[in-house]
Amino acid sequence: MQTLRSMMIFVQVAESGSFTRAARQLDLSVPSVSLVISKLEEELHVKLLNRSTRSLALTEAGKMFYRGCCRTLDEARQTQENMFAFNGRPSGVLRIGCSPTMAHYVMTHVSAQLLERYPGLSVNLVTASPAPDLISHGLDVVLRFGDIEDSGLYSRRIGSMPMAVCAARNYLNKAGRPAHPDELEKFEWLEYDIQPDNICNLTSPDGTQISLRPRGRYATNDPLVLIDWLQAGRGIAFVPMIWVINDIAQGNVEVLFSDMRAESRPVYALHTSRENMPLKVKACIEVLTEFFSKSEGDCAYYLKQRVFSDN
Repeated sequence: MQTLRSMMIFVQVAESGSFTRAARQLDLSVPSVSLVISKLEEELHVKLLNRSTRSLALTEAGKMFYRGCCRTLDEARQTQENMFAFNGRPSGVLRIGCSPTMAHYVMTHVSAQLLERYPGLSVNLVTASPAPDLISHGLDVVLRFGDIEDSGLYSRRIGSMPMAVCAARNYLNKAGRPAHPDELEKFEWLEYDIQPDNICNLTSPDGTQISLRPRGRYATNDPLVLIDWLQAGRGIAFVPMIWVINDIAQGNVEVLFSDMRAESRPVYALHTSRENMPLKVKACIEVLTEFFSKSEGDCAYYLKQRVFSDN
């Protein structure tokens, strides 16, 4: 175990390029990190690092040792995960990829639930827009919102996001409330300009299909910016309710046209294996499914409350 600890410290020094940064990341003192490296060099009878007052660089021997340490540490982590799996307990690092919006509104909650439920687990959340690639980023799970193309990966629908036309109450108090979607052109529309997610499809109580693609003076490809505009009372937007569910609950944001139904957008978990799915991936999908089931229930409750108040 002591050898593995020394290897882990060496890898951290090599990757950070600094004793100080490595010590900070490992929550150790700089002298203790330096002592570990010196002992390694003494035991191996080889110089691993070229040191100067400003930088560190791996020697040729150091590069070889670094690669070997990475392989050894990966094998040790995998062995530990296998032992936890043998006892039915997920463990190890779970690498999850998703968009920044999904991370903000979903994974901040789900990751906390996962780590509370499974003490042997840790989470590394990787974000990108669009969501990062599962293979090239070495991820265990990737979350995708909306319809997905055939990528050769396994996918599981873990829930959906109910959609709604929303506006801040302070905007509606100032600008009035549209009685029908046909009136939206008279109001400020907050446009999400990524196709086809910018299309607003509604179904009226008599079954009439209404498809809208309003243009607005406010337009963005960033959902977080869209929500900031919405909350600030800049106009009306078509968004997943989960993004503004707390604002709706507090009465700061209202759902418009609540008698009309908007088709929910699906959410998928992508992974590489179905038959031998790692226990940590199964646990992640289980908690995500629970989260979306609850959030769909919350959205349905507030929609029902809105319809009741309108009548």
